[in-house]
Amino acid sequence: MSGGGGLSDPTISGPTLRPYLRRKKSSLGETKIAVLGMEGVGKSALSVRFLTKRFIGEYDQSSETKYRHTVLIDGESINFEVLDTRSENEDCGARDDVLRWGDGFMLVYSVISRKSFDILQELRQKIEDAKKGTNIPIIVVGNKSDMAHVRQVTKDEAQKQASNFGCPFVELSASEDVTNVVGAFHTICREVIEFKRRSRTFFDRVLGAFGRDKPSS
Repeated sequence: MSGGGGLSDPTISGPTLRPYLRRKKSSLGETKIAVLGMEGVGKSALSVRFLTKRFIGEYDQSSETKYRHTVLIDGESINFEVLDTRSENEDCGARDDVLRWGDGFMLVYSVISRKSFDILQELRQKIEDAKKGTNIPIIVVGNKSDMAHVRQVTKDEAQKQASNFGCPFVELSASEDVTNVVGAFHTICREVIEFKRRSRTFFDRVLGAFGRDKPSS
């Protein structure tokens, strides 16, 4: 997939992407989102739909693509970095450098592919292993709802899986539901911001405890 069409500051990968994934601590106003999932589930369609509001049906995803984009969420300006990953050897884009880089993760499956749904559990575990923790911000997105007549994954079972993960869920069509696509990215952004706030509060408490003067005897 080539960068263009109004997309903001694309960085095309292949072997050149890895250096740009060096992990830098992001502020509350910055959000790094990696879009993960099997080849063909519509990761590029979702990313481009969010960034440009346009739908392009055919993609040549020979490389990963990272985009920078600024949006207004809940009255706050957020600098998005969206990594549209490429699935290599069915790894769904979940490589170590990608998982360390991301603040939050969009786990995408296709409602017409059982295999793409079943692999979500493995993806979630990889994220938690890489981040060395639980409750990492993720959202489960079921794409291609416009093809429900040939679906292999019901909305109810996907909702149940997301509940087991403790994360938001949305079923949509990248080709038809621009509002829901944008909403999905905004939701994972809010999850990231809330996670950072909780983490910051925790570390402030820890540092505050160590910084207090011991009572004199």
